[in-house]
Amino acid sequence: MEQDVSGGVKKPFWVDLPYTDIHLSITPDVLHQLYQGVFKHLVSWCQDILGSKELDRRLRTLPKAYGIRHFKHGISSLSQITGKERKDMARVLLACLIGKIPKSLLLAFRSLLDFIYLAQYPTHDDDTLGYMTDALNTFHKHKGILVKLGIRDHLNIPKFHSLLHYVDSIRLFGTTDNYNTEMFERLHIDFAKDAWRASNHRDEFPQMVKWISRREKMMLYELHCAPGFTTALATFINDLQPSELRLNRREFARTWLPFDRVDVYHKFRFSPCELSDGREEIDVVKCIPGSIAKGRKSRFDTVIVLENEQAESTGVQGTRAGRVKVIFTLPKKFHARRGGGSAPAWWPKGPLAYVEWYTRFSGTADPTHLMYAVNRPPLRSDGLPQGKIIPVSQIRQSCQLVPAYPDRSQGVVPPDWTSENVLDKADKLFINNWASMYSYQTMW
Repeated sequence: MEQDVSGGVKKPFWVDLPYTDIHLSITPDVLHQLYQGVFKHLVSWCQDILGSKELDRRLRTLPKAYGIRHFKHGISSLSQITGKERKDMARVLLACLIGKIPKSLLLAFRSLLDFIYLAQYPTHDDDTLGYMTDALNTFHKHKGILVKLGIRDHLNIPKFHSLLHYVDSIRLFGTTDNYNTEMFERLHIDFAKDAWRASNHRDEFPQMVKWISRREKMMLYELHCAPGFTTALATFINDLQPSELRLNRREFARTWLPFDRVDVYHKFRFSPCELSDGREEIDVVKCIPGSIAKGRKSRFDTVIVLENEQAESTGVQGTRAGRVKVIFTLPKKFHARRGGGSAPAWWPKGPLAYVEWYTRFSGTADPTHLMYAVNRPPLRSDGLPQGKIIPVSQIRQSCQLVPAYPDRSQGVVPPDWTSENVLDKADKLFINNWASMYSYQTMW
């Protein structure tokens, strides 16, 4: 076997293997090719177009939501960006571009995100592989604008070329989670890098083991700006009563609740409908009032609610977006000063939620970025937001509403918008179906 002067082998081992196609050993890698490659370029181009300061400003003002990282300092100051941070950026980046970049460029960026998300599906068929091909074709159709705008001199980028092989690799070897390096890199960070940093770097192994053990043990243990709540609660209780006991409008206006307090919770965890066999999803909705004394800012998450019998586990038909202001349970017994006694048998025993409604979804999603639009909760004739009390079982999933940022003609983001108040300030919002793989597959 010949060797060159550096000692390297010039004749590779597979040359004499007649049925070997060595190129097939180079399988797609979601972490390094898509997120640390393709998406890294996309972020850089967005910073060139919007300017780093404006992109940071938009990211800072996005409202908080479960499973979505809030970049409170933006992203321009980040260094040594990890794959997880790239994923967190992908969940919110498109929402920051609407109205600020040309339509064809937004289509090119959206198609890349389409491809990245589709490539991570846990199961595939001819339809989903066709979607991947369509997404890639859409990018190639519109990519020329990057050169026209002077963002790139050319698009001969090796990691973009690798996208051509994804569909064939999935057909040959199965879904990309079979050969993605992300899982092993993630464990390396959790169990090696972070644990080593927590040690004093001397006799570090037992310290690392103790640090990991403590982390595992910690994981095991681990009113509300709602002026319409009282009225909605009285309406809810009146509707629960047998028809012969329900009050008419005049009687209802003079009635009072048979209790003066309810048990309130700051969050609830639930399992939404599974989309893949054996892959349980976990969702969390938070409803936390602010506290000046504790230095805590308020957070009221937004959700998708099953509104009528047309609602299904995917799609938006029969559903409505709302903002959860109170999570509570009705009392089982009444205080003596309220007459005493036990609650009626027909009262629900499970948790309830007071939700302020956003307007119903626009008829169709925007054809460019594929997000549905809603407007701020409208006010009733008495000046209170439109809201309703529902069983928490009607909540299908949490969601992120992102503001419709000012377009190119209107200028930059208003200076008084913050992550905490943007849901109250913005008149129009979009349902961010890019916030997670689950929302990508359910909100269309």
